[in-house]
Amino acid sequence: MFLNRLGLWPQLLRWERLAADHDGPFRLRFGTLFVADGQSARDILVDPDGNYLSQSGFFRLGQRPLPQDLRTAASHELLRVLARHDLPASFDLDATLQELSDRQGRLRHQRWGVEMIRRYFAPAIAHERHTRINSLVDAYVTSSVVADDIVGRTVRGSHRTVPGIRAGFAEQLGMVTGRRPDAPAHDLVDLVLGVEGELSPQDRAQLLQRLILSTVGFTGVALEWVVLLGVQHGYNGPELRPEQVRSLVRETLRVYPTAWRLVRVAARDHRIAGVPVRRGEHVLIGTHAIHRSGAVWDRPLDFRPDRWEEDPADDERRRSYLPFGRGEGMCPANGFALKALEHLGHLILHRYRGEVRLRRRKPHARTLLAPPAGWTRLTGAGP
Repeated sequence: MFLNRLGLWPQLLRWERLAADHDGPFRLRFGTLFVADGQSARDILVDPDGNYLSQSGFFRLGQRPLPQDLRTAASHELLRVLARHDLPASFDLDATLQELSDRQGRLRHQRWGVEMIRRYFAPAIAHERHTRINSLVDAYVTSSVVADDIVGRTVRGSHRTVPGIRAGFAEQLGMVTGRRPDAPAHDLVDLVLGVEGELSPQDRAQLLQRLILSTVGFTGVALEWVVLLGVQHGYNGPELRPEQVRSLVRETLRVYPTAWRLVRVAARDHRIAGVPVRRGEHVLIGTHAIHRSGAVWDRPLDFRPDRWEEDPADDERRRSYLPFGRGEGMCPANGFALKALEHLGHLILHRYRGEVRLRRRKPHARTLLAPPAGWTRLTGAGP
């Protein structure tokens, strides 16, 4: 409706300005209800009264989520899969940077972070699978996650190659044999094959694609932001401490939340902070506007990682910080995503000196909120 090749960032800024002039939810010009305060967002996401349809961005088929018991079981299994692998120990940063950099040592924005995270999580995505499955994972990351969800190469519909990739996944999943039903899952392939219910190979292929997007896409874009902002704000050098990177990651996700909006569908007529909501209506929660609200954050547009060392018990800030959502639709692997960002962020910024060049100054907002076009060069590996 309002997508264009240059992204949605001007719209996001406009909505932030509108939110500053309203005390509660309000309607955008095309009629969608926009929520930009932490308390209302929490009420919607946690939803103790059942005002909204059950939703999951990770375990759903089309717009239909799996039943709650299956989602809960799959979420727990996802955490067990990630915990079974020592991802930091198995990852070779130097070799990966060499592989992803061009001849001038540059890492291209809106791509390199996703490709690095794909390699970082490789043992948990398709553990020791044959070449065909891993080739399909790489093709999906390139043709869908990067091309559609980050860059926005197409305006309407999915990238034309995605159905073919899903068909390839379905074929390969239908050929996987030999795993006992009670055996632990070692990767995302095992996880989707183990989801109970009468699901076709095409259904399981779709679940696998959604898990790859959630694991690789959101975390990879956030990693680019962490490194870019770390370089720009002096969090770069051998003296950098892990606790500084922890604050850097949290501030990065505040100012530039990768998931810049969350959407919920009303299950019945009700009110949000006095505003009527009709059954079937879509409600847009502007994570970016909540994270950049002057009503909650001191100097909200300033990038200040040290703010996370102040007032750690501030309830209003906790309610208004939603980088991974909240409630049953919250990203089940948010803890592992944070650990990956903190580990890789410290490893890169501690060991390499960075240089950033931007072709544009504005962030790029599509499905994900990504850094501006340009590149980061990392040089001078330390001991």
